[in-house]
Amino acid sequence: MQKRDLSLHGGGSREMGTLEVDKSLKAAFKETLEPHGFKKVKGRYPHFVRMATPEIIQVINYRLEQALSPQLEEKRFEVYCAVGSIYRPEINLNRSVYASMDWINTTHLEMYVKAKRNGIPVYENEQPGVDYIIKKGDEASLREQIAFAMTGIEHYIIPAFDKVVDLKTCVDYLELYGFDELEISRKTECNGDVFILPAKYPDVESYSAKVQNDLQEAKRRVMQRVSEKKMTEKEGKERLLRCEGRYNDDIKQYENFFSDEITKNEIERLKAERAEKNLNAIRTMGIEV
Repeated sequence: MQKRDLSLHGGGSREMGTLEVDKSLKAAFKETLEPHGFKKVKGRYPHFVRMATPEIIQVINYRLEQALSPQLEEKRFEVYCAVGSIYRPEINLNRSVYASMDWINTTHLEMYVKAKRNGIPVYENEQPGVDYIIKKGDEASLREQIAFAMTGIEHYIIPAFDKVVDLKTCVDYLELYGFDELEISRKTECNGDVFILPAKYPDVESYSAKVQNDLQEAKRRVMQRVSEKKMTEKEGKERLLRCEGRYNDDIKQYENFFSDEITKNEIERLKAERAEKNLNAIRTMGIEV
């Protein structure tokens, strides 16, 4: 990775205020992300956005806080990211990172673990963290932690984002990194990004096959936990019954959403409303669509 000049004004070991650290973070994120097509939104919040397509938004941001042990460390920051379609319930980039964590909540570490589990290349000697700790009064620590975070972005987030080129690959991404966004609920307002499921599963049969594969994998994991004595046989059977019930319910809900003509028409109407609302919100924050 190209070495960055993250030096701060002045020298020596001294207190670094929140504004000074935040300024350094914004500069580093801008330097790293702009070559990949990201732009910081208007206003104070550190959301960096790229429209992968006119239908797909990608966000990377950070959250800066006081360290948990202020007598030992001064500041800590966390890096989050998300991919979503303009058909999700809401895209609001005019709020804090903390307030946006209903959907912008995947961390470097989660991406590393899931990549490793799914056979995606990982950098064993550069396992990213969740919190990046800046030692009190230590500018070298600030530079080190920012560089470490930028490496995580370039090694895990950007490659995963680059694979999202249409709604089908958006579903691929969410299945791997943001499964909760694809959980089907009876209440349409609670269905994160399920409206894009037909891009990958065009009918009930294809979705049922996918759900059955998920169920078999869930059974395998439960049986493994039982064999390792991490779960009793009774607990395993109860877990499997719950899984089977939930998966069967998912299939019924999918059929209701995307096969029933009246419901399909209602969903198309909702999609159009969400797209208009979200695109206007994105443009308001200075992002071209």
